[in-house]
Amino acid sequence: MSETGSRMFSWFRLRGVSITQEGTYYFLVFIFILAGAIVRSNIQLLMILACMLLGPLLYNLWVVTSSLRSLKFSRRVPSLLSCDDPFFVELTAKNGSRHATYAVVIEDKLVQVEGYDPEPAQNVDVFFAKIGNKDEAAISYKAVIRKRGKYQLGPLSATTAFPLGLMRSTRVDTLVSTIVVMPRLGQMTPAWRRMIQQDKSGFASSRRQHGLLEGDFYGLREWRNGDPKQWIHWRSSAKQGELVVRQFEKQNQQDFVLIVDAWLPESPIEEDKDRAERIISMAATAVRELAVAGGCQLQLISCGETTESIAGNVSQAFVVQAMHDLAVLVPTDAHDIGSTMANCLRTSRPGARVILLTTRKTDLSDTDVFAAVWNDAKLRSELGRVKTVSAGRGDDGMFFHKPTPRTSKKSESLV
Repeated sequence: MSETGSRMFSWFRLRGVSITQEGTYYFLVFIFILAGAIVRSNIQLLMILACMLLGPLLYNLWVVTSSLRSLKFSRRVPSLLSCDDPFFVELTAKNGSRHATYAVVIEDKLVQVEGYDPEPAQNVDVFFAKIGNKDEAAISYKAVIRKRGKYQLGPLSATTAFPLGLMRSTRVDTLVSTIVVMPRLGQMTPAWRRMIQQDKSGFASSRRQHGLLEGDFYGLREWRNGDPKQWIHWRSSAKQGELVVRQFEKQNQQDFVLIVDAWLPESPIEEDKDRAERIISMAATAVRELAVAGGCQLQLISCGETTESIAGNVSQAFVVQAMHDLAVLVPTDAHDIGSTMANCLRTSRPGARVILLTTRKTDLSDTDVFAAVWNDAKLRSELGRVKTVSAGRGDDGMFFHKPTPRTSKKSESLV
Protein backbone atom coordinates (compact mmCIF):
# COMPACT_ATOMS: atom_id res chain seq x y z
CA MET A 1 0.00 0.00 0.00
CA SER A 2 1.22 3.53 -0.76
CA GLU A 3 2.49 5.74 2.06
CA THR A 4 -0.42 8.16 1.63
CA GLY A 5 -2.97 5.35 1.71
CA SER A 6 -1.31 3.84 4.77
CA ARG A 7 -1.52 7.14 6.61
CA MET A 8 -5.11 7.74 5.51
CA PHE A 9 -6.38 4.36 6.64
CA SER A 10 -4.09 3.58 9.58
CA TRP A 11 -7.11 3.95 11.83
CA PHE A 12 -8.59 0.94 10.04
CA ARG A 13 -5.96 -1.48 11.36
CA LEU A 14 -7.46 -3.83 13.93
CA ARG A 15 -5.83 -7.00 15.27
CA GLY A 16 -3.46 -7.32 12.35
CA VAL A 17 -6.03 -6.41 9.67
CA SER A 18 -5.23 -3.64 7.20
CA ILE A 19 -6.54 -2.40 3.90
CA THR A 20 -4.52 -3.13 0.77
CA GLN A 21 -3.65 -0.65 -1.95
CA GLU A 22 -6.38 -2.08 -4.17
CA GLY A 23 -8.77 -1.92 -1.23
CA THR A 24 -7.89 1.74 -0.73
CA TYR A 25 -8.93 2.59 -4.29
CA TYR A 26 -12.06 0.50 -3.90
CA PHE A 27 -12.93 2.26 -0.64
CA LEU A 28 -12.45 5.71 -2.23
CA VAL A 29 -14.88 4.76 -5.00
CA PHE A 30 -17.35 3.62 -2.36
CA ILE A 31 -17.00 6.93 -0.47
CA PHE A 32 -17.46 8.89 -3.71
CA ILE A 33 -20.69 7.06 -4.59
CA LEU A 34 -21.98 7.28 -1.02
CA ALA A 35 -21.33 11.03 -0.96
CA GLY A 36 -23.12 11.42 -4.30
CA ALA A 37 -26.11 9.49 -2.95
CA ILE A 38 -26.34 11.81 0.05
CA VAL A 39 -25.94 15.05 -1.92
CA ARG A 40 -28.38 14.29 -4.74
CA SER A 41 -32.10 14.42 -4.14
CA ASN A 42 -32.79 11.06 -5.83
CA ILE A 43 -30.55 8.77 -3.79
CA GLN A 44 -32.15 5.34 -4.16
CA LEU A 45 -30.08 3.96 -7.03
CA LEU A 46 -26.78 5.40 -5.77
CA MET A 47 -27.46 4.15 -2.25
CA ILE A 48 -28.19 0.66 -3.56
CA LEU A 49 -24.93 0.78 -5.55
CA ALA A 50 -23.01 1.95 -2.46
CA CYS A 51 -24.40 -0.94 -0.41
CA MET A 52 -23.46 -3.37 -3.16
CA LEU A 53 -19.90 -2.02 -3.07
CA LEU A 54 -19.74 -2.27 0.71
CA GLY A 55 -20.71 -5.96 0.69
CA PRO A 56 -17.48 -7.33 -0.89
CA LEU A 57 -15.39 -5.17 1.43
CA LEU A 58 -17.08 -6.55 4.54
CA TYR A 59 -16.99 -10.09 3.19
CA ASN A 60 -13.25 -9.89 2.55
CA LEU A 61 -12.77 -8.47 6.05
CA TRP A 62 -14.64 -11.40 7.61
CA VAL A 63 -12.72 -14.03 5.60
CA VAL A 64 -9.23 -12.68 6.33
CA THR A 65 -9.92 -12.26 10.05
CA SER A 66 -11.05 -15.87 10.39
CA SER A 67 -8.56 -17.51 7.98
CA LEU A 68 -5.41 -17.31 10.12
CA ARG A 69 -7.03 -17.75 13.51
CA SER A 70 -6.81 -21.57 13.58
CA LEU A 71 -3.39 -21.99 11.95
CA LYS A 72 -0.49 -23.45 13.94
CA PHE A 73 3.06 -23.42 12.60
CA SER A 74 6.15 -25.55 13.18
CA ARG A 75 9.65 -25.46 11.74
CA ARG A 76 12.32 -28.14 11.25
CA VAL A 77 15.89 -26.95 10.86
CA PRO A 78 19.36 -28.35 11.74
CA SER A 79 20.72 -26.93 15.00
CA LEU A 80 24.40 -27.21 14.01
CA LEU A 81 25.99 -26.86 10.59
CA SER A 82 29.12 -25.56 8.90
CA CYS A 83 29.68 -22.44 6.81
CA ASP A 84 28.65 -22.83 3.16
CA ASP A 85 26.71 -26.03 3.86
CA PRO A 86 23.30 -25.81 2.15
CA PHE A 87 20.39 -26.87 4.34
CA PHE A 88 16.62 -27.02 4.15
CA VAL A 89 14.12 -25.28 6.39
CA GLU A 90 10.77 -27.06 6.50
CA LEU A 91 7.73 -25.05 7.52
CA THR A 92 4.51 -26.85 8.42
CA ALA A 93 1.13 -25.17 8.79
CA LYS A 94 -1.70 -27.06 10.50
CA ASN A 95 -5.26 -25.86 10.03
CA GLY A 96 -7.61 -26.64 12.91
CA SER A 97 -10.60 -24.91 11.32
CA ARG A 98 -13.55 -26.53 9.55
CA HIS A 99 -12.82 -24.40 6.48
CA ALA A 100 -9.82 -24.48 4.17
CA THR A 101 -7.42 -21.56 4.10
CA TYR A 102 -6.03 -20.28 0.81
CA ALA A 103 -3.18 -18.09 -0.43
CA VAL A 104 -1.15 -17.72 2.79
CA VAL A 105 2.26 -16.04 2.53
CA ILE A 106 4.74 -16.90 5.30
CA GLU A 107 7.61 -14.49 5.92
CA ASP A 108 10.51 -16.09 7.80
CA LYS A 109 13.34 -13.99 9.22
CA LEU A 110 17.03 -14.97 9.61
CA VAL A 111 18.96 -12.88 12.17
CA GLN A 112 22.54 -13.29 13.42
CA VAL A 113 22.29 -12.87 17.18
CA GLU A 114 25.88 -13.72 18.21
CA GLY A 115 29.21 -13.61 16.46
CA TYR A 116 31.68 -11.21 14.91
CA ASP A 117 30.47 -8.36 12.66
CA PRO A 118 26.79 -9.45 12.42
CA GLU A 119 25.10 -9.49 9.03
CA PRO A 120 21.80 -7.61 8.40
CA ALA A 121 18.62 -9.61 8.92
CA GLN A 122 17.23 -11.37 5.85
CA ASN A 123 13.64 -12.32 5.04
CA VAL A 124 12.36 -15.29 3.06
CA ASP A 125 8.79 -15.57 1.75
CA VAL A 126 7.08 -18.92 1.10
CA PHE A 127 3.59 -19.43 -0.30
CA PHE A 128 0.93 -21.92 0.78
CA ALA A 129 -1.68 -22.18 -1.97
CA LYS A 130 -4.10 -24.19 0.17
CA ILE A 131 -4.24 -25.60 3.70
CA GLY A 132 -7.19 -27.96 3.92
CA ASN A 133 -9.64 -28.06 6.80
CA LYS A 134 -8.36 -30.22 9.68
CA ASP A 135 -5.26 -30.80 7.56
CA GLU A 136 -1.66 -29.64 7.35
CA ALA A 137 0.66 -28.55 4.57
CA ALA A 138 4.46 -28.40 4.48
CA ILE A 139 6.86 -26.47 2.30
CA SER A 140 10.66 -26.22 2.35
CA TYR A 141 13.16 -23.64 1.25
CA LYS A 142 16.89 -23.97 0.78
CA ALA A 143 19.33 -21.69 2.60
CA VAL A 144 23.09 -21.18 2.72
CA ILE A 145 24.85 -19.26 5.50
CA ARG A 146 28.32 -17.99 4.64
CA LYS A 147 29.45 -16.73 8.04
CA ARG A 148 30.01 -18.42 11.40
CA GLY A 149 27.89 -17.36 14.35
CA LYS A 150 24.66 -18.04 16.16
CA TYR A 151 21.52 -17.36 14.14
CA GLN A 152 17.84 -17.13 14.94
CA LEU A 153 15.05 -18.07 12.57
CA GLY A 154 11.83 -16.30 13.41
CA PRO A 155 9.50 -15.00 14.54
CA LEU A 156 7.52 -15.64 11.38
CA SER A 157 4.47 -13.81 10.11
CA ALA A 158 1.55 -15.20 8.09
CA THR A 159 -0.39 -12.97 5.71
CA THR A 160 -3.44 -13.52 3.52
CA ALA A 161 -5.66 -11.25 1.42
CA PHE A 162 -7.81 -14.05 -0.01
CA PRO A 163 -10.27 -13.98 -1.76
CA LEU A 164 -10.68 -10.43 -3.10
CA GLY A 165 -7.40 -8.77 -2.13
CA LEU A 166 -9.15 -5.76 -0.61
CA MET A 167 -8.28 -6.49 3.04
CA ARG A 168 -5.13 -8.11 4.43
CA SER A 169 -4.76 -10.01 7.68
CA THR A 170 -1.31 -10.54 9.25
CA ARG A 171 -0.57 -12.78 12.21
CA VAL A 172 2.83 -12.89 13.92
CA ASP A 173 3.86 -16.25 15.37
CA THR A 174 6.54 -16.36 18.07
CA LEU A 175 8.01 -19.61 16.68
CA VAL A 176 11.81 -19.27 16.95
CA SER A 177 14.59 -21.72 16.04
CA THR A 178 18.31 -21.43 16.74
CA ILE A 179 21.12 -22.41 14.37
CA VAL A 180 24.80 -22.50 15.29
CA VAL A 181 27.02 -22.11 12.23
CA MET A 182 30.46 -23.59 12.86
CA PRO A 183 33.66 -22.04 11.52
CA ARG A 184 34.62 -23.14 8.02
CA LEU A 185 36.35 -26.52 8.39
CA GLY A 186 39.53 -27.42 6.51
CA GLN A 187 42.14 -30.15 6.66
CA MET A 188 44.96 -30.70 9.13
CA THR A 189 48.26 -31.62 7.46
CA PRO A 190 50.47 -34.65 8.16
CA ALA A 191 52.81 -32.29 10.06
CA TRP A 192 50.03 -31.66 12.58
CA ARG A 193 49.36 -35.38 12.99
CA ARG A 194 53.05 -36.10 13.48
CA MET A 195 53.22 -33.42 16.17
CA ILE A 196 50.20 -34.91 17.95
CA GLN A 197 51.63 -38.43 17.80
CA GLN A 198 54.97 -37.22 19.12
CA ASP A 199 53.19 -35.52 21.97
CA LYS A 200 51.31 -38.70 22.81
CA SER A 201 54.51 -40.68 23.04
CA GLY A 202 56.78 -38.00 24.47
CA PHE A 203 54.83 -36.70 27.45
CA ALA A 204 54.45 -39.83 29.55
CA SER A 205 53.89 -37.89 32.74
CA SER A 206 50.47 -36.77 31.56
CA ARG A 207 49.22 -40.28 30.95
CA ARG A 208 46.62 -41.48 33.38
CA GLN A 209 45.60 -44.99 34.23
CA HIS A 210 41.96 -46.08 34.19
CA GLY A 211 40.11 -49.00 35.74
CA LEU A 212 40.79 -50.79 39.00
CA LEU A 213 44.26 -50.20 40.49
CA GLU A 214 46.62 -50.31 37.49
CA GLY A 215 44.01 -50.53 34.75
CA ASP A 216 41.29 -52.89 33.52
CA PHE A 217 41.52 -56.51 34.70
CA TYR A 218 42.05 -58.96 31.82
CA GLY A 219 43.74 -62.10 33.25
CA LEU A 220 45.88 -63.92 35.80
CA ARG A 221 49.64 -64.53 35.94
CA GLU A 222 52.14 -66.04 38.40
CA TRP A 223 53.25 -63.97 41.34
CA ARG A 224 56.50 -61.98 40.99
CA ASN A 225 58.66 -60.24 43.55
CA GLY A 226 57.32 -56.71 44.12
CA ASP A 227 53.69 -57.45 43.25
CA PRO A 228 51.29 -55.93 45.84
CA LYS A 229 49.58 -58.44 48.09
CA GLN A 230 46.15 -57.05 47.24
CA TRP A 231 46.63 -58.30 43.66
CA ILE A 232 46.76 -61.94 44.80
CA HIS A 233 43.79 -63.98 43.59
CA TRP A 234 43.48 -66.37 46.58
CA ARG A 235 40.90 -68.75 45.13
CA SER A 236 42.94 -69.44 41.98
CA SER A 237 46.12 -69.67 44.06
CA ALA A 238 44.56 -72.38 46.23
CA LYS A 239 43.48 -74.38 43.16
CA GLN A 240 46.89 -74.18 41.44
CA GLY A 241 49.00 -74.59 44.56
CA GLU A 242 51.02 -71.44 43.84
CA LEU A 243 50.46 -67.74 44.10
CA VAL A 244 48.80 -66.07 41.11
CA VAL A 245 47.90 -62.41 40.82
CA ARG A 246 45.47 -60.36 38.79
CA GLN A 247 46.93 -58.72 35.72
CA PHE A 248 45.70 -55.33 34.55
CA GLU A 249 45.87 -53.55 31.22
CA LYS A 250 47.20 -50.03 31.33
CA GLN A 251 45.17 -47.51 29.34
CA ASN A 252 46.97 -44.26 28.65
CA GLN A 253 45.48 -41.02 27.46
CA GLN A 254 47.22 -37.82 26.45
CA ASP A 255 46.15 -34.45 27.82
CA PHE A 256 46.00 -31.51 25.42
CA VAL A 257 45.21 -27.87 26.06
CA LEU A 258 44.25 -25.87 22.96
CA ILE A 259 44.33 -22.10 23.42
CA VAL A 260 42.72 -20.03 20.66
CA ASP A 261 43.98 -16.46 20.81
CA ALA A 262 41.69 -14.50 18.44
CA TRP A 263 43.55 -11.20 18.63
CA LEU A 264 42.96 -8.25 16.30
CA PRO A 265 44.63 -4.85 16.25
CA GLU A 266 42.56 -1.85 17.29
CA SER A 267 41.95 -0.85 13.64
CA PRO A 268 41.97 -4.17 11.77
CA ILE A 269 42.18 -4.49 8.01
CA GLU A 270 40.76 -7.36 5.96
CA GLU A 271 44.03 -9.27 6.20
CA ASP A 272 43.87 -9.14 10.00
CA LYS A 273 40.26 -10.37 10.01
CA ASP A 274 41.13 -13.20 7.62
CA ARG A 275 44.01 -14.22 9.86
CA ALA A 276 41.68 -14.45 12.86
CA GLU A 277 39.18 -16.53 10.88
CA ARG A 278 41.95 -18.93 9.81
CA ILE A 279 43.02 -19.51 13.41
CA ILE A 280 39.42 -20.13 14.52
CA SER A 281 38.84 -22.50 11.57
CA MET A 282 42.07 -24.32 12.41
CA ALA A 283 40.95 -24.79 16.02
CA ALA A 284 37.57 -26.16 14.93
CA THR A 285 39.21 -28.59 12.48
CA ALA A 286 41.73 -29.71 15.12
CA VAL A 287 38.92 -30.46 17.60
CA ARG A 288 37.10 -32.48 14.94
CA GLU A 289 40.20 -34.54 14.10
CA LEU A 290 40.99 -35.19 17.76
CA ALA A 291 37.41 -36.40 18.22
CA VAL A 292 37.80 -38.80 15.28
CA ALA A 293 41.14 -40.10 16.58
CA GLY A 294 39.91 -40.41 20.18
CA GLY A 295 42.08 -41.44 23.11
CA CYS A 296 42.75 -37.99 24.56
CA GLN A 297 41.50 -35.42 27.01
CA LEU A 298 41.20 -31.86 25.74
CA GLN A 299 40.78 -28.46 27.28
CA LEU A 300 39.72 -25.77 24.81
CA ILE A 301 40.23 -22.15 25.84
CA SER A 302 38.65 -19.63 23.45
CA CYS A 303 40.00 -16.12 23.99
CA GLY A 304 38.17 -13.13 22.53
CA GLU A 305 35.88 -10.48 23.99
CA THR A 306 34.97 -13.19 26.48
CA THR A 307 37.04 -16.22 27.47
CA GLU A 308 35.33 -19.62 27.44
CA SER A 309 36.89 -22.87 28.62
CA ILE A 310 35.63 -26.44 28.36
CA ALA A 311 37.46 -29.66 29.25
CA GLY A 312 36.84 -33.38 29.06
CA ASN A 313 36.95 -36.40 26.79
CA VAL A 314 36.60 -35.37 23.15
CA SER A 315 33.10 -36.78 22.82
CA GLN A 316 30.25 -35.69 20.56
CA ALA A 317 28.83 -33.46 23.29
CA PHE A 318 32.26 -31.89 23.78
CA VAL A 319 32.57 -31.19 20.03
CA VAL A 320 29.13 -29.55 19.91
CA GLN A 321 29.99 -27.21 22.80
CA ALA A 322 33.42 -26.47 21.31
CA MET A 323 31.91 -25.58 17.95
CA HIS A 324 29.41 -23.29 19.67
CA ASP A 325 32.19 -21.44 21.53
CA LEU A 326 34.27 -21.04 18.37
CA ALA A 327 31.24 -20.00 16.28
CA VAL A 328 30.45 -17.01 18.50
CA LEU A 329 34.06 -16.08 19.32
CA VAL A 330 34.56 -12.33 18.77
CA PRO A 331 38.19 -11.29 18.14
CA THR A 332 39.50 -8.39 20.21
CA ASP A 333 42.67 -6.42 20.94
CA ALA A 334 41.99 -6.25 24.69
CA HIS A 335 42.68 -9.85 25.73
CA ASP A 336 45.75 -10.49 27.92
CA ILE A 337 47.14 -13.73 26.50
CA GLY A 338 50.04 -13.68 28.98
CA SER A 339 47.70 -14.01 31.97
CA THR A 340 45.72 -16.73 30.19
CA MET A 341 48.90 -18.71 29.49
CA ALA A 342 50.08 -18.35 33.08
CA ASN A 343 46.73 -19.52 34.43
CA CYS A 344 46.73 -22.45 31.99
CA LEU A 345 50.19 -23.63 33.06
CA ARG A 346 49.18 -23.22 36.69
CA THR A 347 45.90 -25.19 36.51
CA SER A 348 46.42 -27.80 33.75
CA ARG A 349 47.59 -31.31 34.55
CA PRO A 350 51.36 -31.71 34.86
CA GLY A 351 52.85 -32.67 31.51
CA ALA A 352 49.74 -31.81 29.47
CA ARG A 353 50.71 -30.53 26.04
CA VAL A 354 49.68 -26.90 25.49
CA ILE A 355 49.15 -25.70 21.90
CA LEU A 356 48.69 -21.96 21.41
CA LEU A 357 46.95 -20.92 18.18
CA THR A 358 47.38 -17.17 17.84
CA THR A 359 47.09 -14.39 15.30
CA ARG A 360 49.91 -12.42 16.94
CA LYS A 361 53.42 -12.33 15.54
CA THR A 362 54.87 -12.60 19.02
CA ASP A 363 56.20 -15.82 20.57
CA LEU A 364 56.86 -17.20 24.03
CA SER A 365 60.21 -15.40 24.28
CA ASP A 366 58.39 -12.06 24.45
CA THR A 367 58.86 -11.17 28.12
CA ASP A 368 56.44 -8.24 27.86
CA VAL A 369 53.42 -10.16 26.52
CA PHE A 370 54.15 -13.23 28.68
CA ALA A 371 55.45 -11.34 31.72
CA ALA A 372 53.18 -13.31 34.06
CA VAL A 373 54.95 -16.51 32.98
CA TRP A 374 58.55 -15.25 32.87
CA ASN A 375 58.27 -13.63 36.31
CA ASP A 376 57.35 -16.97 37.89
CA ALA A 377 60.20 -19.49 38.02
CA LYS A 378 57.89 -22.48 38.31
CA LEU A 379 55.77 -21.42 35.34
CA ARG A 380 58.88 -20.55 33.34
CA SER A 381 60.08 -24.11 33.72
CA GLU A 382 56.79 -25.34 32.19
CA LEU A 383 57.27 -23.51 28.88
CA GLY A 384 58.84 -26.62 27.36
CA ARG A 385 55.42 -28.21 26.98
CA VAL A 386 53.98 -25.26 25.03
CA LYS A 387 53.86 -25.25 21.22
CA THR A 388 52.99 -21.99 19.45
CA VAL A 389 51.37 -21.76 16.02
CA SER A 390 51.24 -18.16 14.82
CA ALA A 391 49.11 -17.06 11.87
CA GLY A 392 50.90 -13.72 12.04
CA ARG A 393 54.14 -15.46 11.08
CA GLY A 394 52.42 -17.86 8.68
CA ASP A 395 53.03 -20.96 10.84
CA ASP A 396 49.44 -22.12 10.40
CA GLY A 397 50.04 -23.00 6.74
CA MET A 398 52.37 -25.78 7.85
CA PHE A 399 49.66 -27.51 9.88
CA PHE A 400 46.34 -26.47 8.32
CA HIS A 401 44.76 -26.01 4.90
CA LYS A 402 41.64 -23.85 4.90
CA PRO A 403 39.24 -24.18 1.95
CA THR A 404 38.72 -21.10 -0.18
CA PRO A 405 35.33 -19.48 0.61
CA ARG A 406 32.84 -19.00 -2.19
CA THR A 407 32.83 -15.64 -3.92
CA SER A 408 29.14 -14.95 -3.31
CA LYS A 409 27.65 -13.11 -0.36
CA LYS A 410 28.68 -14.14 3.14
CA SER A 411 25.15 -15.19 3.99
CA GLU A 412 22.17 -15.72 1.77
CA SER A 413 18.88 -17.58 1.65
CA LEU A 414 17.72 -19.32 -1.49
CA VAL A 415 14.15 -20.50 -2.05
